[in-house]
Amino acid sequence: MTSPPIPEGFDAITHGWIGWLRRAPWVRWQLQRQVSRLSMGQDVLVRLSQEEFQQQLEAMRQAIRRPQGKDFPQGILAVLSEAAFRSLGIRPYPVQLLASLAMQKGFLVEMATGEGKTLVAGLAAVMAAWSGKPCHVLTANDYLASRDAQIMAPLFACCGLSVAAIKAEMPPQERLLPYQADVVYVTAKDLLGDFLRDQLAARQGVSQERKKFNRWLGYARGDGQPLLLARGIHTALVDEADSLLIDEAVTPLILSAPRQTQGMDRAVQVASQVAATLQEEVDYEASIKRRHITLKPSARETMAGVAEQLPPLWRATARREELLRQALVARKFFIRNQNYVVLEGKIVLLDEYTGRMTPDRTLSAGLHQAIEAHEGVKISQSSETLAQRSFQNFFRQFARLSAMTGTAREAVGEFWHIYRLPCLTVPTHRPCIRRLYPPKVYVGEEEKWCGIVAEIAAIHASRRPVLIGTRSVRASENLAARLQEQGLQFELLNAVRHQEEARIVATAGQEGCITIATNMAGRGTDIKLSEIASRQGGLHVIVTEMHDAGRIDRQLLGRSGRQGDPGSGTLFFCLEDELLIRFLPLPLIKGLKFLFQSGIWGGRAAVIFAFSLAQKRAEKQARHRRHDVLQMDRWLDSALPFEQ
Repeated sequence: MTSPPIPEGFDAITHGWIGWLRRAPWVRWQLQRQVSRLSMGQDVLVRLSQEEFQQQLEAMRQAIRRPQGKDFPQGILAVLSEAAFRSLGIRPYPVQLLASLAMQKGFLVEMATGEGKTLVAGLAAVMAAWSGKPCHVLTANDYLASRDAQIMAPLFACCGLSVAAIKAEMPPQERLLPYQADVVYVTAKDLLGDFLRDQLAARQGVSQERKKFNRWLGYARGDGQPLLLARGIHTALVDEADSLLIDEAVTPLILSAPRQTQGMDRAVQVASQVAATLQEEVDYEASIKRRHITLKPSARETMAGVAEQLPPLWRATARREELLRQALVARKFFIRNQNYVVLEGKIVLLDEYTGRMTPDRTLSAGLHQAIEAHEGVKISQSSETLAQRSFQNFFRQFARLSAMTGTAREAVGEFWHIYRLPCLTVPTHRPCIRRLYPPKVYVGEEEKWCGIVAEIAAIHASRRPVLIGTRSVRASENLAARLQEQGLQFELLNAVRHQEEARIVATAGQEGCITIATNMAGRGTDIKLSEIASRQGGLHVIVTEMHDAGRIDRQLLGRSGRQGDPGSGTLFFCLEDELLIRFLPLPLIKGLKFLFQSGIWGGRAAVIFAFSLAQKRAEKQARHRRHDVLQMDRWLDSALPFEQ
């Protein structure tokens, strides 16, 4: 199975114009007219008995399987709306019907937070599954997969469909039955992992003819072991598309097996000890922007002096210097409670965009072992790559792909260029009355944190709930300690304290509640306001630091003001923030400090513009990284032409 080629050159320009036409304003007007036509007959359906309504459902199911061209059976949205009401007690809003129809037509739907994306995905999944083709609903994590499948189960049962959810802890033999369901809720990581396992299994066999015969039977090999994805892949409905299709696209998924590398544990420990004695600018240079270490002669000489302590395999100049370089990268660029945590004596990486732990993810090229040596935990074995594929390459193989998210407009061009997904912005059911206050700018980090604590105290005094979004576990713990000093009660949600996520999110909208959270609280959750909190002005969101992608800032601020609720938000800047330091030259940052501290007119505006520029550079760099990963996939496909 191969992915369609990505347009290049003049083809890319033409392709871009087609994408603009597919997401032009009049497209939404056309879809809205179709929603009105396909929703006709609602009054008649309400008066039908359950038996008569089931006959209508079956008739619609048979109709959607017959060729309709690009059109849909008359009244299909009216039938689905009535099915949702009878099974879930929820009558879909017109904007939800619009979104579900757009997804069924292969659009990327942008819907604001709290507009009911779970129901939208369920309605679109019903239409997709009625066709008889495999339908997978991709979620951001296991919790959302299980929750959404459970919530939508009555709707699917009413429509004569089966539903299942895949969890990461499920062994392969327990995944066989869930994958046979008409609709499967699963994370992208699990689905791609199982897809690669099937690919590896299908490559075994005596001959090509035997492989094809086994696959026709639905078996991986002659011993009767079935494929996990025996039904194959056809339709994917992606929730939180910006996270799965953009942010996660940087990291390819790799299936690996442990490989014993002689003397590696001793080698990384020696390199870590040497790295602890070296000084930056004296023994090595560190490029924060490129995250690269350049060794100076003194560092090379020091490492050469301890070469006899290394196992024989690691004594060569190139190998020992690479060991030292990785040890310095681990110390300089990987920060505990920001990039990883130490849990039960193991290094667990943190996802940069969601703040969640990724226990099954490791760093390659000995970097993971270098971090383990730095933290003094047991050195794990290196691994051997069995198969790998990026999410970009994988999702482009689906015959039908559609998606939804709350923040898509910043990457509409990339969504179309890579995945051929035109973006459609769906209006809110009720007007958004969220108020965004002007950003607050500070010179130093300490001054900024003091300003954040003061704002929290002021908002808390009015009994409004406050949600504070931080970029890292370390930042959330730092803020928690400051609030404790002020005697303020709060809830803390981060990768280390994730066990009570559902309870914390459920109470975050109560009056007087203070919630500190990393980005993990910003995906797939709704913060519902109490009546008192709503009367006081709703949820106030504080973003403590700009992220590398503007989508994440907008997504966090979107936690407030959902479904017409009141709310507000404030963004805090500091001239010592990581984003500014990584993506702008130091002389420019010093000039900004001088302008701002001098009180010169326009100094504050210049700082805000600088942050915007740094964020655009970060987004551009991320796009280049995703392009490199995609190019690597294309190279592997051409260099290793396995039958798929």
